[in-house]
Amino acid sequence: MRDLNVQDSSGSPLLSLKRIDVQLGSLDPINRNFVIDRVAVDSPEIHARVSRQGTINWIDFFSRELSELAAHEGAAPDVQPAPLAWSLGEAKLTGGALRWLDESHGKPFHASVEGIDLALQKLDSKGGAAAEFAAAWRLQAAQWIKVDAFSVKGGRLDLAKREVVIDEVAARGASLLIRRAADGSIEFVEPPSLRVVKASQKDSLRPWQVSVAKYRGEDLGLRFEDAAVSPVATHTIEGMSIDAENLSTEPGRTARVSTRLRLNRKGEVEAAGSVKVFPLDLDLKVAVKTLELLPLQPYFTERLNIDVTRGQVTLNGVVQLRQVGTGAVDAATLAGGVSGQVTVGDFYAVDKINSADFLKWKSLYLGKIDVRLNPDSLSIGDVALADFFARVIISRQGQLNLLQIVRQTDAAPSAVAAKLSAQAEGLAGAGTAVAPLVASGKPSLPIKIGKITLQNGDIRFSDNFIKPNYSANLRKIGGSISGLSSVNDSVASLDLRGSYDNIAPINVSGQINPLSAKPYLDLQADIKGIEMSSLSPYSGKYAGYAIEKGKLSLFVKYKIQNDQLTAENRVFLDQLTFGNAVDSPDATKLPVTLALALLKNRNGEIDINLPIAGSLNDPEFSVGGLVVKVIVNLLVKAVTSPFALLGSIFGGGEELSNVEFAFGQALITPPAQQRLENLAKALIDRPALRLEIEGRADPENDPEGLKRDRLDRKLRALKRDDLTRKGVESGSTDAIEIAANEYPVLLERVYRAEKFPKPRNLVGLVKGLPVEEMEKLILANAVVDEEDLRDLADRRAKTVLDWLAAHEVPAERLFLLPVKLVTTDGKSEAANRESRVALSLK
Repeated sequence: MRDLNVQDSSGSPLLSLKRIDVQLGSLDPINRNFVIDRVAVDSPEIHARVSRQGTINWIDFFSRELSELAAHEGAAPDVQPAPLAWSLGEAKLTGGALRWLDESHGKPFHASVEGIDLALQKLDSKGGAAAEFAAAWRLQAAQWIKVDAFSVKGGRLDLAKREVVIDEVAARGASLLIRRAADGSIEFVEPPSLRVVKASQKDSLRPWQVSVAKYRGEDLGLRFEDAAVSPVATHTIEGMSIDAENLSTEPGRTARVSTRLRLNRKGEVEAAGSVKVFPLDLDLKVAVKTLELLPLQPYFTERLNIDVTRGQVTLNGVVQLRQVGTGAVDAATLAGGVSGQVTVGDFYAVDKINSADFLKWKSLYLGKIDVRLNPDSLSIGDVALADFFARVIISRQGQLNLLQIVRQTDAAPSAVAAKLSAQAEGLAGAGTAVAPLVASGKPSLPIKIGKITLQNGDIRFSDNFIKPNYSANLRKIGGSISGLSSVNDSVASLDLRGSYDNIAPINVSGQINPLSAKPYLDLQADIKGIEMSSLSPYSGKYAGYAIEKGKLSLFVKYKIQNDQLTAENRVFLDQLTFGNAVDSPDATKLPVTLALALLKNRNGEIDINLPIAGSLNDPEFSVGGLVVKVIVNLLVKAVTSPFALLGSIFGGGEELSNVEFAFGQALITPPAQQRLENLAKALIDRPALRLEIEGRADPENDPEGLKRDRLDRKLRALKRDDLTRKGVESGSTDAIEIAANEYPVLLERVYRAEKFPKPRNLVGLVKGLPVEEMEKLILANAVVDEEDLRDLADRRAKTVLDWLAAHEVPAERLFLLPVKLVTTDGKSEAANRESRVALSLK
């Protein structure tokens, strides 16, 4: 038969062919037995169409004939036809084509299968032997699918066993296009929307089994255009080749596969291994080279305030997964894991808010990675970060860039900068400082990291909130952390080093265990010789003074054990000198220059230790809060109780603020001398301090003491005169000592010399009296006025000044204040005595 054309009732083409040759063996319609020796079809062209109503033209074409046949068979229900038997010796189709048109979705979809070549041999209805077949074609489905060549060789079809066995399948020049719309829907080839038809009888026979001994795909590709992100992302797979052996739908069969492809033009991906689908058992070696990160930028650019502008990933590893349960495959039924190594190289990220470099490194290497499932665990043998840079910025609005990496739409991030006075107010009071450290639950996932190595790091800090702006660099950061593990009682060693602005070396060492459920820390760190003049913007804002010069060194020790923190914070300031005053509304009202003078020794050094302690179980615990509290308390103590601060250093405590005297006297007592010795040491070691000296007298108690002192002086003066007349050396009046047997005689001489009325005898002479009565009369008739008390207070002040000056305290730092008369209101406790010299520091 030649030039056959078949059309449906509307005149649309159904089938056309140039030639069909059929060689019949035998035809036996009565016994329903047909033997066809050979069929040859040349250039057949089949037109298949799905209408807008969801009907298929070929089904519509045959529906009438099938209906009539069914009616005919129904007319003779008592006649049971013989089973149909047929066989086909050979069939050959060349140059065939299938034209597909789908209008069921409104927009016409065209596809075509061309160059169809099919060879079939030894096919019969009994399935006594497997038929042999081979096929080849090419495919074009609009813009979505294209296959330049597809071939099947060595095929065998066994109808009886319902098996298809193929020796070789090959595909070449295949490409797919998949799009994701802005609403997230996938745009690809849609299956036809068919009208619902009566379901056919359920097939109760065993399912067909398909096996392919060898598959080869060359020059395969995929293009994925994603409009759901901004900017639109395009990903490509090019030059893909796939080799597979022993493919089968039969459960338990294991296939060998290997593939190689280019991902996004530069990334090279290779994978090879074995795959079993039912149940899942996967064992693949995977290698990825120079996979670029830039194409992934659109997927997080709307969520992050950083742009990744460069970076490449290289990895080598093994993926081993197996299904341990039944049913659907999910994470709960998978065991195995992933092992290998990953390198992220030439990474570069930019801070979009501050328009500055944010993070970059030459190489981040993770080696000996082992991720396990069922049971879950994570192990990394080596982590190495080399030639890295990070930028920490506080913006003009006081916001830290590290807290703005993830975009926040509901609430703006809190400002980093806080006023020192507000901190002092929030932390004032006694007791343990408060604010949470951490209270997060520990993950149950076992984690182990063998060693983390840092090399040639650089961290740059810029504070644009402070005026003038401040910047600093941590350079040459390097070191290692070894033995990190979530196992209880495990301890990792830490050793880090670097430099601050290439001037001050930094060293951190110790033992840590951050991954354990019970944290452990035994850490010590030091930084030596930070130039403090660069910190002048902060001192001007919060202290009210610029820094003219000085160096800062820190030495810290922190230990956490059994949820208890103990720490030492040693601060060493060398030659810290404030410059000009700065008018700042945020500056503390505390007299910081006095605090500086109190803390700085004669060598210009401030060396203080700030120990802290606390419990991690306290929900309001904070290391930062403790440190700030200790510092603030130290400053408050320095300016409100300066003598107590000096006393804690040099001895004497708060008592250094005054020098007490016996009532009516201006002589230094042994307790007062000890107090002055401690004060002199403090003043010599704190050369910036000035001492103000205020002499005081008590109008209630000092007059009696002053009268007694006058009497004692008169007694000593008499004895001194007697010694002088006898030619005996005596020295000063204060050095004269009066024996007990001398006292009554000398007292009577003083008594008789006084000019007040005295008791007399019958003859008018001064009457002799007992010692006690003479003392009472002398003291009762002595007169002490305000001027005498002021003179006493003045002598006391000068006595203290002279004593300090005589003990190497420079006189130019000692200042006398006007004397003061203060009544104690009848109180005689030592703390309320006003027969003293009051001292103050400036």
